[in-house]
This record gives sequence, structure tokens and C-alpha cells, in this order.
Amino acid sequence: MDFLPDSLLSLIQQHPTFQTLTSTPIASHLASLHTTYLTPYISHCRSAYLDPYLIHPLASLLTSSMPMPDLVSIFILALVLIISLKILDYARRLVMFWVNLALRLLWWALVLGALWYVYSVGIEKTGRDLGWLVGVAGGLWMGLGMGWRAGGLLRGLGVLGGMRRGWVGGGISFGL
Repeated sequence: MDFLPDSLLSLIQQHPTFQTLTSTPIASHLASLHTTYLTPYISHCRSAYLDPYLIHPLASLLTSSMPMPDLVSIFILALVLIISLKILDYARRLVMFWVNLALRLLWWALVLGALWYVYSVGIEKTGRDLGWLVGVAGGLWMGLGMGWRAGGLLRGLGVLGGMRRGWVGGGISFGL
């Protein structure tokens, strides 16, 4: 906690809730576990792996007077690029997880809502409502198809161009 000012640190340590939490047997047990197991393990990992294989070679590489300092900067840029790509990949996977979760929840809510609707109104009324819905969707699909075909026909005849210029036909202005 070196980042906190001493006055704020003393205020936190004198607070009754903090004193109660630190005086519990669980807190003292966790503190003893930290000093017994975690601190020696971290110092062993640093002295056995980080210092000889990562810190000393990088320090000697960066402090040496190599004839090609551009090679070092290219190496560092490549390392930064790889690390940033890993972070971006992690962020992409995290976002995709939440989007996938939301879509799955939406799907199952839709399924459960449909089952609830069938349960509450009955199978016969559900069938009638489903038939009406399919008819509306089919009519919409046919209307869009006719509109696309008619639009292509009118455009081919040059009529649609007149509509864009503000041609008025039948009391309706088609100025777009």
C-alpha cells in the first residue's frame, strides 16, 4: 500500500470495521498462509525463472552497445504487437461470450414464452394464431416481391426516374 498517503493509511487502520476484520482468526490464518507459502514461492519463481531467463537477458540486450540498435527496437515493437494482439483476442472472446450468452437467454426466453402462450390459451387457439401469423408473413413477403419486381419494371421503363424528379400522378407526389 505504498500508493496511499500515510494519513489515509492510518485512518483506514484505525477504523473499527477494519480492526474487527483484521482481528478475526480467518484474517490471521490468511496472513500466516501468505507469509508461509506465497512469499517464498514468489521469490523462488523470480529467482529460478524470471531473473535468469527473462530479466537478465533483456537487461543485457537493452544496455549493450550493439552495432544495430534498430534490431532491438524492432524486437520490442514485435513483442508489443504480440502482447497487444493477445489482449485484443482476449477482449474479443470476452465480448463474444457475453453476446452469445445474451442470444442464448433470448432464445430460451422466446421458447419458454411460446410454451407459456400455448399453455395459457390452448393448442387450438395457438394453431389459429400461428396460421394468421404465417399468412401475414407470407403476404408481406409477396408484397415485397411484387414491389421489387414492379420497381425493376418501372425503372426499366424510365417511369421511376420521373418519380424521383417530383412527378405527380393521381394526386400523389412522388418527389424523393
